[in-house]
Formats: sequence, C-alpha cells, structure tokens
Amino acid sequence: MASITLKSSLIKGLMAGLASAIMNSALFYAFKNLGAINDTVQIMPGEPLGVHNAIISSIVSSVLASIVYFVISLIAREAFRIFQRIAWFLLLLSFFSPFLFIPEVPVGYAISLNIMHIVVAAAVIYIMKKRIPFLG
Repeated sequence: MASITLKSSLIKGLMAGLASAIMNSALFYAFKNLGAINDTVQIMPGEPLGVHNAIISSIVSSVLASIVYFVISLIAREAFRIFQRIAWFLLLLSFFSPFLFIPEVPVGYAISLNIMHIVVAAAVIYIMKKRIPFLG
C-alpha cells in the first residue's frame, strides 16, 4: 500500500481542480461565443449555466476525486490503477448526464459539457499520478 497522505491527496485535488477550472472557464467562453452554450437552456429552473458553475464543479469534483483516491490507497496495493479505472468509468457515465438531467438539451450544448467533463477527468488523473516534489 502506498504512502499517500490525505494532505498530499487534497493538495493534488486542489491543483487538478484549479487547473481544470481555468481550462473549463476558457472553454465555457469559447463555447458560449460559438453558440454551443446559450442562456436559453437552464440547468436548474430559472438559472442558465454560468462560468461559476463550471469553476465550482471542476474544483469540487477534483477534490472529491482526491478523497476517493486517498481512501482507495488505504485499502488497495495498486491504488492508482484502480482509481484510474473508476475515473474513466465515471467519465463515461458523466457523458449521459446532460441528456438525462437537462430537459431538451441541444446536442452541441451537451457535447460542450462533456468536453469539460473530459478536462476535469484528465487533470485529476494526470495530477494524481504525478510526483510533486514539495509534497514528499
């Protein structure tokens, strides 16, 4: 079992969250300018998707993933391999969420959201695997 600490895992989660939040903010505005994301589609009644939703979702998802990685590392020898498989599986499941939870979502809008899901998953998987020198 690996010597992964909760602190290092959470720091990596925040790093992944910040990186994916920055990338997803840029993607949000790009998709909005292209017309793929618009204010007519509402993610909750009376609330269109805003950049703040992308930022919060990126950070919260990454931190939660880091906690899951830490828990897996406590009980499994090949924690990263298991974590990576779970992350890819959850990414695949997330591709259905725009179609299931946003009424009458246009395909371009859903694809835009799914690209942002890929960014978060890729950032989390990449940073969780990296050895960060100041984390030991």
